[in-house]
Amino acid sequence: MLPNQSDKWELYSGMDLERGVDVAVEKLSSIKDVDQVTHVYFTSYTAHGSDYQTLKHANVTILENAVRAVEKVCPKLLFWTLQTGGKAYGIEFVDKGIEYNPPLKESMPRIPEPYASNIFYYPQYDTLASLSEGKRWKFCEIRPDAIIGFVPQNNAMNLAQAIGLFLALYVSFEGKGVEVPFPGDEAAYKALHTDTSQDILARFHIYASLNPNSSSRRAFNVADGEVTTWEKVWPAICDYFGLKGTRPTASRITGAQYVLEHKDKWSNWVSEHGLKEGALEGTSWDFMSGIMGSVTFNRQYDLSASREVGFTETVSTVMGYALTFDRMRAAKIIP
Repeated sequence: MLPNQSDKWELYSGMDLERGVDVAVEKLSSIKDVDQVTHVYFTSYTAHGSDYQTLKHANVTILENAVRAVEKVCPKLLFWTLQTGGKAYGIEFVDKGIEYNPPLKESMPRIPEPYASNIFYYPQYDTLASLSEGKRWKFCEIRPDAIIGFVPQNNAMNLAQAIGLFLALYVSFEGKGVEVPFPGDEAAYKALHTDTSQDILARFHIYASLNPNSSSRRAFNVADGEVTTWEKVWPAICDYFGLKGTRPTASRITGAQYVLEHKDKWSNWVSEHGLKEGALEGTSWDFMSGIMGSVTFNRQYDLSASREVGFTETVSTVMGYALTFDRMRAAKIIP
């Protein structure tokens, strides 16, 4: 992460891609030297929690608006990255009987109808393919698994923030050295997955955009590099907070249940430790419960495509969490 005082980046807020191309053009035009921009890294997401068709319409619309606006103000545009994810492989519909055979590879075909129409990543890719046809700029699709990272504001799918707050509360109320059973069931505890730290993800966005001859119009899985399980990483994640992570128990309590049962203590806890207000209220506890409890099947990625184009960076899964928790502490989200 670049320091706040760095002159290597500038932050502009207030962009609303749902309001149309002209509004986006007006906002972009206020940015100094925007006409010199050559690379765009698109990670926007909207309408979280909506039905499938609303979600699809909203997210395809903001992407198309963004591309058309950028084309108007950035004549030197060369590359566009689109961040999607594991839903491209139909992980939401595994229980519907679709063909699903991990490790997940980019060469796998799109899932069949009627489920394909519920995946907005497909029309997003098709939109970029259509809009870039015959033009100078190129694009690729980037598919992380669960992203492990820090954001200064709340994010609807921030797994690490939810885990970090849960364990920070746990150690405050229960004491250091106590056991924390995994807040999911045994199948989830042992299921294979490949987490994606925000640093690895950001570096691959940049790498792909700077190597268009090998990345153009392709999709790439991105992950930390190791296939893991909660069984392997849960003890080390808990150890960061001075706790002892153990396997799930029959009478398990989810992280969401524990945090919400102590809601009457939130305000005092935040005040006592001088923490940022609103983080607990803005965290998506359901997302944590889903990833740690409902995903009881393997979802590990095959990373051969990114390796074939020369990207070889790795980080341990536990280190990805530790870096995130360090940043949360620096931002006063956890003590």
